[in-house]
Amino acid sequence: MLPTEVVTDTLDLDLGARKITLRARPTAHTDNDLTIFDQITQTLLLGDLAFSARIPTIDGSIVGWLKVIKELKSESTARVVPGHGPPSMEMSAAMGPMERYLTVVANDVRAAIKDGKTIMQATETAGLSEKDKWLLFDDNHKRNVTAAFAELEWE
Repeated sequence: MLPTEVVTDTLDLDLGARKITLRARPTAHTDNDLTIFDQITQTLLLGDLAFSARIPTIDGSIVGWLKVIKELKSESTARVVPGHGPPSMEMSAAMGPMERYLTVVANDVRAAIKDGKTIMQATETAGLSEKDKWLLFDDNHKRNVTAAFAELEWE
């Protein structure tokens, strides 16, 4: 079924016994991130804004994702549901490792750019301290460094 309504900010839905708030998020994992908050259970469904154990993949903006993570951490919830990971988690458990990873990648890429390194050189060094902390690191990390480099070289 195709959507019939666009969410540009927030949209509250009363489903009878369930009241939910849909919230469009600024570009982070992608340019169309949306969260769903169940007001009754205080559960926030994060979709792909949260990866647990599996390395996150940057399809949007590393800078934007770090900003959204800070915003999400300030929201009051009983639990969050990640797009990748267990059925539910506490916010700090969901956001902490991702924030660390993305910060390390951003800092290392900025340092590589400052040192005049190429994008290929950055993929060989940036963020390697995170290697043993994530599943699928070898499959997706270089892609993340490439996306971060392409964004951060214009700062």
